[in-house]
Order: sequence, then structure tokens, then C-alpha cells
Amino acid sequence: MKTFLETIAIVPLLVLSGCTPAASSTHVLNIGIAVYDGDDTFIASITDEISRLAQTDNAHITLRAAQRSQLTQNEQVQDLIDDGMNVICVNLVDRTSTSSIINAAMKNNIPIIFFNREPVESDIDRWDQLYYVGSDPEESGRMQGQIAAAYIREHPEADRNGDGTLQVYVLEGEPGHQDTILRSESSLATLQDAGLTVEKLGYSICDWKRSEAEEKVTDLINATTETELFLCNNDDMAAGAVDAYEAAGIPVEQRPLIVGIDGTAVGCQFVRENQLIGTVYNDYRGQAAAIYQLAEALGGEGEMPQLVNGHYITLSYQKITIDNVSEFE
Repeated sequence: MKTFLETIAIVPLLVLSGCTPAASSTHVLNIGIAVYDGDDTFIASITDEISRLAQTDNAHITLRAAQRSQLTQNEQVQDLIDDGMNVICVNLVDRTSTSSIINAAMKNNIPIIFFNREPVESDIDRWDQLYYVGSDPEESGRMQGQIAAAYIREHPEADRNGDGTLQVYVLEGEPGHQDTILRSESSLATLQDAGLTVEKLGYSICDWKRSEAEEKVTDLINATTETELFLCNNDDMAAGAVDAYEAAGIPVEQRPLIVGIDGTAVGCQFVRENQLIGTVYNDYRGQAAAIYQLAEALGGEGEMPQLVNGHYITLSYQKITIDNVSEFE
């Protein structure tokens, strides 16, 4: 079953700094991209940037979205193989269910670049033509906690009820996703390591979605939950929290602190407007550039980037606050 979303013909736009431009030839480089959900803001930013960064008029990108079905994604990857892709980039629906994709790739000798959702190490080690490009989710949670701790040190009035304890609520992404688990754990641990007394009031699974976060936070507002800080696993959920307070007519100065992760356009906008005290930049441009350079190299069109343990490219996060948000907009 084919679920065709988009085929993009790439024309020369930009030469990546530090990368060897592909030589002009009659060879067409076919790159397939399979993503877990076409509506995910951050994943869309990566795929859009891959398209923008394409360097040659002989490159051709085919994009498919599985709409959160691993079975559909398995079929889409097989379709991409059958359609003659030289390299396939996969943003997994289920990071623990890679066997079908890897088996098909090995059988047809098609390299796979996994991104954003990291397969377990034993799966990556099955074949030397499997790669992963992404970031360390624990680092993003740690930076999120550091943003909140620094703000609270400078603004002790953030402890609105004056009890010496920070009441925290966590808006979490997808159950089982490594970013959900590690971002939540490390952000809370960082607050405690900073010497703050923290009470975790609870958490809500919002599946990375702005609308679901708005609904959950609206429920908390109606229940008069005494939240003083929202730690949000991504900017869309942080934006949903902002939406809930806006809809309730509660002014910014009377709201809990809200922190996001990803540094998306909406996240940066809300930091600039003081709706969020900060977010953590997930370098989608750097990830897209690394994915594209690696795909070119695997397709015989450029030099291989530096890899860790023969399989991995990991990019660092950066903290965004009102002091530096203009650098990321």
C-alpha cells in the first residue's frame, strides 16, 4: 500500500559549509524520507530544511508520512525501496520495531539513516549501513531545568504561594519515546540538583500536540491546581499551555512559569513575548545538514561526515532565553 504525500524535485540552493559539493553528472540521487507523522512541527522543520539544503539538480526527494502507524511505515519503506531510492531516511514510529525496515534494507543493500527517534543499539549494530542522526534528550532536559532554576533564583516570587517548594507539572510527549522519558527525568533532577525543593504535582501525556496540551492545562486551571512551573517536553505543548491561559483570560504575570524544548518558531516567538521563560534549541538545521550530507555520501555524491562508533552523528542543544532569542529567530 502506498501512501504518497509529496515528491520534491530539488534544485541548487545552497552549498553546505564544510561539505564537498557533489560533482555534476547524469547520476540521479534518489533520497526517500519516511516520517512517523506529517503533522509534527519539529519533524517538518527537518524535512523542509533537507529539501532547502539540496545542492544539485540531480537530486530527487520522496517524502512519506505514516501517521503514527508502524505497519504503514514498514510498507512505505518497502515502496521507497521498490521505487529505486539510493538512500532512505527514517523517522521511526516505534523505535523498538525496526526489524522489518532493517531486513528490507539489508536484502536490497539500501543504506538507512534513522533520525530523531533512535533505534536501540543492538538494532543499529546489525549492519554497517545503518546510521542515526539526532541529539541527546538528556541534555535537553538538563538545559530546560537550568533555564528554570536560573530564572527562579533571579525571581523568587515565582514561588507564588510562598511555601518554599516549587510545584511542578510536566507536559509529556509520546509514551515510550526516549525524548519523553529522558527530558522529563533530567529536567526535574536538574532542578533538584540546583538546590530547589520540588513537588511534582503530576504529568499529562499530550503526545507532542499543542491542542492536547491546551485541553490538559485547561482542566488544571478549572481544577485550580496550584502549579508554579510547567516543564514541557516540546514547544508545541508549551504553546498549548499558553493557549489555555490566554483562553482563560489570565494575564502573563499571574501565570505559572512555562518552559519548552525545540526552539521552534512558535517557541521563540513566545519567549520573545515573555509567554515562555525559555526553550532549548534542538538544532534542526544542523541535523538536516548532517542527514543530507550523509545521504549524499552514501549515494556516491560526496564525502562521508565524521561518525561516532561508525554509526552516529549527535548534535548539541542550546539554551534560549529572552537574552538571546533574537539569535534563533
